[in-house]
Amino acid sequence: MGRAAAVLVALALALSPAAARAQSPTRIEAGRAAQEAGDLGRAREAFAAAVAQGDPEEAALGEYHLAQLADEGLDFPAALAGYRRFVARDPGSRYASRALARIDDLQAHAEGGFAPLVALERVRRSTALSDDPRALEALDRASREWPGGSVRAEAWMLVAEAYAGRMRRPREAAEVFLRLAEDDAAPVGQRELAATRLVELRGALGEAARAERELSGVRVPDVVRAEAAVLTRRARLQRAAVTVLALVALAGAAALAMAWRRGQLGEVLRRWRRPMPLVQLVVLTAGGAAMAKLADEHEVSPFAVLGGGALAVYLVAVALNVVGGAGPGSRAARAAVSAMAVLAVSYLAMLGLDPMMLEGIGL
Repeated sequence: MGRAAAVLVALALALSPAAARAQSPTRIEAGRAAQEAGDLGRAREAFAAAVAQGDPEEAALGEYHLAQLADEGLDFPAALAGYRRFVARDPGSRYASRALARIDDLQAHAEGGFAPLVALERVRRSTALSDDPRALEALDRASREWPGGSVRAEAWMLVAEAYAGRMRRPREAAEVFLRLAEDDAAPVGQRELAATRLVELRGALGEAARAERELSGVRVPDVVRAEAAVLTRRARLQRAAVTVLALVALAGAAALAMAWRRGQLGEVLRRWRRPMPLVQLVVLTAGGAAMAKLADEHEVSPFAVLGGGALAVYLVAVALNVVGGAGPGSRAARAAVSAMAVLAVSYLAMLGLDPMMLEGIGL
């Protein structure tokens, strides 16, 4: 009997830690179930009981989940303290790396005693507020009074991207991007991204030169400044190309009117029907498209537009030749204008349909 009793006592002592461990997950699982059901009060009670009554592993898990609840409730000071206690209790836990990452993130966003972060997260975590222009405007106004740092930079980026995208307020977005690019207290990566987005936005608005001026005194990477210069150059070339084509179109209309008055319209139509120039245009267009597609996988659509534009320029040139002077100077001038018009068509086709082609020729 004595030996049997000793065995039973030994078994009880051996099983008691296991029993305790078996009870530990029960409180944690109860808290998780309550959290998933939306009963945060009951979840906190279960996790707090795990901290107070559980073994070291359970108590650490309770701290972790309490910190998560505080984090989700925007109580960032409590969350930071909870994550620290969890890591101190169980640094080898499988959740430790997550807790350490969140500690670093919270510490990097602690300016203003977490008040700015609370205001930012209220908007960022809410789909309704993120899509509400008044909420974004209020966030923008409030953030101007915050201390410099990551939170203010992220708030301005959130507002600017919303304005640029779903709010369709690109000019206001550009103003916020510029403010962020000029903010020396913002992280370097955020400033550079804001400068890049400013250039893109101004370019889309046809104001690339303005972006270049706005960034002239701002510390931005050379590549961003170069992109602004490229967009400015392209905008100027675009205006010049449109002007050339408009003048050529007017000249063509005037030539046809003059040919009609002189009785030369039949001659214009006869020359338009000459097959050889038309065949040459088709070969030029199809051949260029095939070479670009095979060599660099470029789109063929720019060549189709070029072909159509070159045909229109050819028709104008024929009409001008019929009604214009026959001297070498006049013919040379018309040839030069026609060549400029074809180049203008080519530039606009590449700009609108395949800008990578422009990069290939240094534009």
